[in-house]
Amino acid sequence: MTINGLNFIAGKLKAADIPYCFEEWNKEIQYPYFVGEYTESEPMYENGESESTFILTGTTRGSWLELEKAKKKIRNIFPDKGATAILADKTGIAVFYASSMPVPTGVDELKRIQINLNVKEWSVD
Repeated sequence: MTINGLNFIAGKLKAADIPYCFEEWNKEIQYPYFVGEYTESEPMYENGESESTFILTGTTRGSWLELEKAKKKIRNIFPDKGATAILADKTGIAVFYASSMPVPTGVDELKRIQINLNVKEWSVD
């Protein structure tokens, strides 16, 4: 996953007022908040395409409904047909909502959800 791809996702989340940090929450705690990470897949083709799964983990001390509402916003930002762009470095990107699931925390007052986004990037190099 490219830095420009990470910035694209962060910019979309910021525009939707979804509290987000990459890899670790490093701001004052506000609920719900989301932390992102990714896993890359081995390239299958020689056309400059790379694929990743971007994982957003949301946490709240509020209700499960609060996380479900945030999930709906995220699904609207990154719809099944994809949010697409040509980035400043001429890389193409498409980000698609893939799936979600509740994540047990072991702490009654903490609720957590994992949202998976599929990311495809195409470089011109």
